[in-house]
Amino acid sequence: MAKNTNNTPKPVKTMTEKERRKRRLTWMCVILGVLNLIALALLIMLPYNCKGTYHHGENDTTVVVDSIIHVRDSVSEEVSDEMDREVDNRGGDTDAFMRFTIMWNENGRDLVDLDAHAREPGGSHIYFDSYRRPRRTRCGGQLDVDMQSPRGKGIENIAWPNANQLADGDYEFAIDNYNDRQFGVCNVKLKVGDKSFIYKVEHFRKSSPVEIAVVTIKNHQVQNIKHHQQPISEN
Repeated sequence: MAKNTNNTPKPVKTMTEKERRKRRLTWMCVILGVLNLIALALLIMLPYNCKGTYHHGENDTTVVVDSIIHVRDSVSEEVSDEMDREVDNRGGDTDAFMRFTIMWNENGRDLVDLDAHAREPGGSHIYFDSYRRPRRTRCGGQLDVDMQSPRGKGIENIAWPNANQLADGDYEFAIDNYNDRQFGVCNVKLKVGDKSFIYKVEHFRKSSPVEIAVVTIKNHQVQNIKHHQQPISEN
């Protein structure tokens, strides 16, 4: 009986080292491509995780009403905590119902005199030349931490301790570059009630002070917050 040679197994071809490397490289490229697609999808979806009602005013300024900005930024949380520590260390009020804090020169190279400014509904203007501690406005506001061209970290704080003392109307917050020197970034914190907003402001000229936000108070409660600068986080 003749032997059937059709079922004879064919010899297995052994892969060379060059072919193995090529196959590994191909798989690595496939995996990296998939990971890049996932990262791109997450970046595209991120803006849609922000919930809230947005309107545009006459100057195309975003008004945020009862919004929750879901930006889980650990760096922003660290900056917020650091600003609180710096205010505490200088005897400022971190427990106030409403306060406005700026911090700069964290790198030791931004030797500039930045100033925090606030205007109350009645026209009172709180800044380095008006209503510094121990003076207070009729609404209870005062600049309780003030620094001029610090060699180290700069910090300023304006605070209103008591919500029941606040008059109805708009409270406007801004930053001025007093001596018009170059700087990198200024961190800003606006705390109103149980909400805190963190902003980052880059270099600007003295001729163009930066408006940060407007808080509208009615019956000693927050009615609205209008952001001139987009917050990078909300807690």
